[in-house]
Order: sequence, then C-alpha cells, then structure tokens
Amino acid sequence: PSDVPLGVKLTDDELANSLNIKMVILITYCANAIIQSTRNDVTLIWIEYLQEYMTFGATLKELVKRRGWLKVPPYYYAPGAPIK
Repeated sequence: PSDVPLGVKLTDDELANSLNIKMVILITYCANAIIQSTRNDVTLIWIEYLQEYMTFGATLKELVKRRGWLKVPPYYYAPGAPIK
C-alpha cells in the first residue's frame, strides 16, 4: 500500500461514501424485487435480505459519523427569503 502514489489512493471518506452509495443501490434493488415478486416465499427471502442491508447500513452510518467522514452540506436559503 505504501507504493501507491497519493494522487491515486482513495481517501477514507471517499471509500465510505462509495460503500454508502452501494448500500443504497442494494436496498433499492431489494425493494423492487419485493414489489415485483408474486410468490410469498420469494418475497420473504427478499425481505430478509433487505433487513440485513438496512441493519448493515445503520451500523455503517454510525461508523461514518463517529469517524468524521460524514459531510453535511450547507443549508439552502431560497433567494429573497429572510435569513434567520
């Protein structure tokens, strides 16, 4: 790992964000499969997968917040709105 140049290495927050994006995609795929499946046993299998992904996602979110990798965007104020 020390031989990889600094411009090529991904930072920890970039890796965490890409993992979060993949988790969102997996949760979306599971939800679509639940909606589209017609058999109840297949639906239950997808619900189990969804539960595992959401549990892992919640754990990952806590880890990202604790490590300081979660970047909160600035608040949006509409043009012409009074700023409090």
